[in-house]
Amino acid sequence: MGRTIPSFRIALEQEIATWSAYRRSLGVTAREALDSMFGKARTYCSASSNAVRPVRFQGMLMALIFDHEKRIESLAAQVERLRLEMQDGD
Repeated sequence: MGRTIPSFRIALEQEIATWSAYRRSLGVTAREALDSMFGKARTYCSASSNAVRPVRFQGMLMALIFDHEKRIESLAAQVERLRLEMQDGD
């Protein structure tokens, strides 16, 4: 029988585990930020799995980039709303 490929969820956890030494070297606040990033990668695990990339870090990175893009778009919309409110207040 051929070798089976682990699910992306398992592969993602393996990838995250390889960053443990890096995580330990961070301060508490930075460690919390890194853990938050890893959590976001877990959120998009199904989408990353469907991307079928040979390097698991690619799916993890795309999930983080996608989440950041969504947050930037949301913040830009909020800024625009505030700008319009301030303009109307003049």
